[in-house]
Amino acid sequence: MRIAVIDEAEAKAQIGSLAEILMQSIEDGALVGFVLPFSAEQAQSYWQEVFSSVAEGERLLICAYLEDKLVGTVQLYLSPEPNALHRAEVYMLLVHRDFQRQGIGSALMASVEDEARKRTRSLLLLDTAEGGASERLYRRMNWREVGVVPHHFVDPFGKPRASIYFMKHLTP
Repeated sequence: MRIAVIDEAEAKAQIGSLAEILMQSIEDGALVGFVLPFSAEQAQSYWQEVFSSVAEGERLLICAYLEDKLVGTVQLYLSPEPNALHRAEVYMLLVHRDFQRQGIGSALMASVEDEARKRTRSLLLLDTAEGGASERLYRRMNWREVGVVPHHFVDPFGKPRASIYFMKHLTP
């Protein structure tokens, strides 16, 4: 497995794979901000916005590859506020359904932590659906729960779900 921070050009070259992973994740019930029905055009539009943010240096797009196939991704948003330059937020940990439970999510999250350290970010924040595989992953990786928000989202099928906020302090 290869984990890499990709630039805007590489991201654009991978838009088909990124869109596929996002659509699969939504179809499988992931709480990533979208509801069904969700089209390929919507997925590509979302990724175009991410690519702009990558180009502006606001976020990192980190991808996992098996051989040459993109099989997972996560984003690290680098808080730009002058009083928050120590902080970053983790968005959209997604792993292709055919490659889940193979350590890809863990490898992507380890890379997030490494990349945050390289950029002197010592506090990471994220939120996830209560009761999902991601929650279990974050707990295994020693993220600390800071709160639960009932009925914070609706899942892709329209059912209200709680979200859990996590944080992690990084040591240099």
